[in-house]
Amino acid sequence: MRAVRAENPGGPEVLELIDLPVPEPGPGQARIRVAYSDLNPLDTHARAQRVAWNAPTFPFTPGYEYSGLVDALGEGSPADLLGQRVVSVGEWGGNAEYAIATASRLARIPEGFDWQLGTCFQTSAYSAWHLIHTVGRVRSGDRLLLHAAAGSVALLAAQIARDAGAIVYGLCSPAKMDFARPYGYTELLDSRSEGWVEPLKELTGGHGADLIIDGVAGPESPKNYEAAAPLGQVIYIGAMGGYPPPVDVSRQLYAKTIAVRGYVVYVAMAATKGAEKPEIHEALRSGRWHLPIAGVVDLAEVGELHSRYERRELSGKWLIRVGGDL
Repeated sequence: MRAVRAENPGGPEVLELIDLPVPEPGPGQARIRVAYSDLNPLDTHARAQRVAWNAPTFPFTPGYEYSGLVDALGEGSPADLLGQRVVSVGEWGGNAEYAIATASRLARIPEGFDWQLGTCFQTSAYSAWHLIHTVGRVRSGDRLLLHAAAGSVALLAAQIARDAGAIVYGLCSPAKMDFARPYGYTELLDSRSEGWVEPLKELTGGHGADLIIDGVAGPESPKNYEAAAPLGQVIYIGAMGGYPPPVDVSRQLYAKTIAVRGYVVYVAMAATKGAEKPEIHEALRSGRWHLPIAGVVDLAEVGELHSRYERRELSGKWLIRVGGDL
């Protein structure tokens, strides 16, 4: 079978398309004939060995989130999974024609979802919903600021927050503003401008942002604490720009009584036990919330897709076609 493989950590150039034997599922496992994989930021971080949590060992095949048909089961796996449309998250391997997953961790693709939406709805939509409701606790009238405003999580978070009555602002490069604008933003600001804090304060009547969601971080992160409103909070969901500097609690947090926190969606999901899923699925199925799939590439183009992501050229969600619509 064709598979993308990284023998050792490094840049996108370490990814190679090679032939590997078709794997066999072991006890409690399922083999998936892969339809599509999406590009998850963790694919790039794992390849470059930038993450320790849930990190794969090398050599490894990227593909943190992927869809496909279950075509073989190991001993003890539920027999009714065979032939089902499923999506796997968190066990890697989706950048290959066949992948092995723990059967109990597979989710069935909701009725009415096509293959492409079924590939990528979980991490983007679940992450966005929990950021707005479980962790952010957004209320009507709150001012929300989203970094990486043209990314898939931010685009969904903007729509979900708008439905909750929030006023939504976004930060992205000018080249991405036309793409992001239709998804619920009141105003978009230039992320490449060093002076975005003052324009945000002007837009909010001097109040600042009640909630800031930042997947970029990096050395400019302290601007978040300037932009936050009294009693506001800053949630870090990633670090494409590098890890933020240490927080000076006495100088940066006390005066406005703001909170700074990290985020892993699975912790938030454990708190609700999935009660939100029917609402999310129906909103996506009906088109009330839209997950923009901006492009699809072939398996041979995975390395270039990683490069484009790390150059911050991508907007929306990008997919990798493996078997396609099965």
